[in-house]
Amino acid sequence: MSTRIYAVEGKESFHLVEASTKVGALRHVAEKHFNVSVANQKTLVGAMRDGVKIEAAGEQPETAEA
Repeated sequence: MSTRIYAVEGKESFHLVEASTKVGALRHVAEKHFNVSVANQKTLVGAMRDGVKIEAAGEQPETAEA
């Protein structure tokens, strides 16, 4: 599979990544900054108690209306 150079931009970072896909380039950068695991019940209860809402992947996040 061929690769391309992707520019991955964050609020405070910029990366040039050689990858086969855009998703692959983003994953490469994200893995350095995030840890992903299945949430257990204790984590869910604590986060929801703190006001964290569950987000559906692929949907746009809700924005606060001014």
